[in-house]
Amino acid sequence: MLIYRDVRECGLNVQGVILNQQPNVSLVIPTHNRASLVVHTVQSALDQTVPFAEIIVVDDASTDDTLVQLRRFGQRIRVIPSKKIGVQAARNLGVATATSKYVTLCDSDDLLQPEFLHTIGGLLAAHPEIDSIYSNYQSFCGEKVAEDILSGAPKGFLDGGNVDGDLVTDIPDLYAKTIVFQPLMPTGATIKKLFYESIGGFDPVFDRVPSEDWEYTLRAIANGKIAICTIPLVRIRRHEGNDSYDLLRTALGEVEVMKFVLRHHPFAQRYRNVFLEAIRKRYDRVFYESFRARRFNIAGAVFPLLENKPATYRFRLKSLIMFLYTKFKTCELHNVLQLPKEKTDVSVPVPYSHRTRS
Repeated sequence: MLIYRDVRECGLNVQGVILNQQPNVSLVIPTHNRASLVVHTVQSALDQTVPFAEIIVVDDASTDDTLVQLRRFGQRIRVIPSKKIGVQAARNLGVATATSKYVTLCDSDDLLQPEFLHTIGGLLAAHPEIDSIYSNYQSFCGEKVAEDILSGAPKGFLDGGNVDGDLVTDIPDLYAKTIVFQPLMPTGATIKKLFYESIGGFDPVFDRVPSEDWEYTLRAIANGKIAICTIPLVRIRRHEGNDSYDLLRTALGEVEVMKFVLRHHPFAQRYRNVFLEAIRKRYDRVFYESFRARRFNIAGAVFPLLENKPATYRFRLKSLIMFLYTKFKTCELHNVLQLPKEKTDVSVPVPYSHRTRS
């Protein structure tokens, strides 16, 4: 009698789905000037226990030797050189080129665990009704690996969802919950190509805006059946040298996304008060943390936007310092975010006629 040491040897995956019935999945990796990192990302894709149908790397006009480094992979990957179009348009180009029913996204400095596609493919085969599945992840910097993101989720974040092993679907108020806690990253997101295209993909208007991917995620939640795999199958790289400045810019980027969403996404109106409260809290946090860190250029840009200005001696002192600082220094939000001024102007009209309900 033949005894299998691993269920994969008999053609089964961990969900009990026949491996040859798993859907084909294309991988899209946008990159720009990450020659030393993208090769590790590609290698993690090639090291999958179940292979991707194709691996597409969209080079967004890199000026380093990214294209040279990618040559080592030969015909195992497809490289699409592009003019400078930004990460959102690069993702969209890769998805448009993909030939599979499903597409996985991966940023060019992140890694996929070897069992990623084996697990995600099995979940999708067992649940073909899912439009997009997100993976739990761990952040890492060098050899240091953090706890998975879902372990730090607010209590009850997944409560009420339909649980099937490591998969959670139909999470109540997931849209509103991500306003407070956002664990859904583009890396590892596996999406039906038709669904991705139906909601318009990523919006290039957010090029260089911190937290740019969240706007797409909100549209996806509003319009599709979203699932979360609770196994941490993804590693998100945190770079050496990241400091409070990056965290502050991220929070301000989230504010720009929320202001845009409130103006352009009809679905967001039912959560308007949640968004406004989240914007207020982020402005407060950015002001106090930047003031404490003596980043007065950031504090000065945010100060006029504060709704709550307590009548305390300490806050009056901060107000005086801001008055004196801004009298001699120009503090504008677009400079803090390192963006053209129009990028932080939510009154700029953006056509959404091609988008669906959100």
